[in-house]
Amino acid sequence: MHNFENPLYSVYSTIYCSGSVYVNDVPVVDWFGEETAGEGGYAGDNLINHVLLESGKYKVVGKMFPRKGKDYITEEEVMMIDFFCAEADPDKWKDSRHKFHPRIESPWDGLSEGVEHKYFEIMTEIEVDLPFVLDGWQNSVDLTKMDEQDLFKEVVSYYRQVLSVLEIKDAPKFLELSMEKMKLQEQAFYFSEERKKGFKNGISELFGQNLEVEPFDEKELKLEIMGNGKLVRLLKKNGTQPLQFKSPDKAKQSNIELEVKLHMRSKNHGLTII
Repeated sequence: MHNFENPLYSVYSTIYCSGSVYVNDVPVVDWFGEETAGEGGYAGDNLINHVLLESGKYKVVGKMFPRKGKDYITEEEVMMIDFFCAEADPDKWKDSRHKFHPRIESPWDGLSEGVEHKYFEIMTEIEVDLPFVLDGWQNSVDLTKMDEQDLFKEVVSYYRQVLSVLEIKDAPKFLELSMEKMKLQEQAFYFSEERKKGFKNGISELFGQNLEVEPFDEKELKLEIMGNGKLVRLLKKNGTQPLQFKSPDKAKQSNIELEVKLHMRSKNHGLTII
């Protein structure tokens, strides 16, 4: 499939609607809220090694929803996903980057006329070859077997713990809570010691801005189980993240959303960020 020492896989998503892109049943792109109103859209390249975890075949799903303020997906709205692989070495990345799988996209001439689509999906299966097997959530507790109301309470409780850390701007505590996630990403993306330090410095700089935190109202939240039953998160009912720093200037940038995915290695171990 490739002869790279450290391959980096990514999806390049173009989203002109509201929507998400899932790889291995884990969201790698979420595009919801105020930014979806009007005619603008999202276009960006997102690395996916950290949700693949190991070599194999994986389903990729693009989920299309109406823009904010709309009840249906119009004929003008589209989604496209391209698939890239490259050598992680910065000196080789640009020249080695290539498409490893055909593009998938919504119908080029728009969705069917006269049909009121509240949801539309595009899907494919990719195959990847990675030099590692990451200790992620593969063997974690199947959360679909838990009582959903009990799980919701546990997840809300954990999110409130994270919220309190954001409110007091305790960057070291946030990094401590995120340790599993950081270690997984360091392995998935072949981080050097310099990159590891840069990631931690970035968190410290974000917390150091002393930004206000958005209010947290559990009545406005919904539970999403993903990762083939092994991961869980909370979302606002409009699809955005419940943990957000308020923008210092809404005219120039939107709120800073912090996505938190949880798993449970065992019921005794409890929920942790991954």
